[in-house]
Amino acid sequence: GLLWVDFASEPEDSCLPILQGFGFHPLAIDDALQETHVPKLDDWGNYLYIVLNYMVVSENGEYWETEVDELDIFLGENYIVTHHDLPVPAIDETWEACDRDPRNIQDGADHLLYKITDNLVADYMPVVEKIDAGIDELEDQIFDRPSPRTLEKLFALKRVLLAMRRILLPQREVLNKLARDDYHVIDPKDRVFFRDIYDHLVRLHDLNESLRDLVSGALDSYL
Repeated sequence: GLLWVDFASEPEDSCLPILQGFGFHPLAIDDALQETHVPKLDDWGNYLYIVLNYMVVSENGEYWETEVDELDIFLGENYIVTHHDLPVPAIDETWEACDRDPRNIQDGADHLLYKITDNLVADYMPVVEKIDAGIDELEDQIFDRPSPRTLEKLFALKRVLLAMRRILLPQREVLNKLARDDYHVIDPKDRVFFRDIYDHLVRLHDLNESLRDLVSGALDSYL
């Protein structure tokens, strides 16, 4: 069978005994409960400990807000344990897909990890599109009615793109390892799926660089 345990906004006291029951190393458990890490991958032999980040960007017309949170994943041969403090749309989407169609869980825990990661990375595209539209709007403002508020928004966008870049680079390395390295809990034939996500992250990084160039160009025009 395949077991998926998901801790969503659970207090440490209720997570700790269950994580210890799986036999995870105390250092890996501490890492999962601390919530302070950039994306990384640790190989503990019969399981992997993976940290992924996701970001939520909101814009209410006045200012941009960025929230970055952490998704901790333990992957074993026939189980996956996920831990996160805030709701993660990618987890909910995957959970619902498994509920709807049991075929989503027939290919093992490593394929379930692929589904979760794929949904997590796909959620970046709406953010990129939102930022792109925001830059277009600011470029119009610069030529029509520039104001100090326009400058504030440009710097806010610059900060959002920098925060995204800080996530994308290490996350890309994690996916590169999953796609190329030999891990006991990942079927070699499933590596091609992680390679696909790696390619998406490379494209996202390129888009991020292009958007940063656009913001710099808009800043020069404003000045």
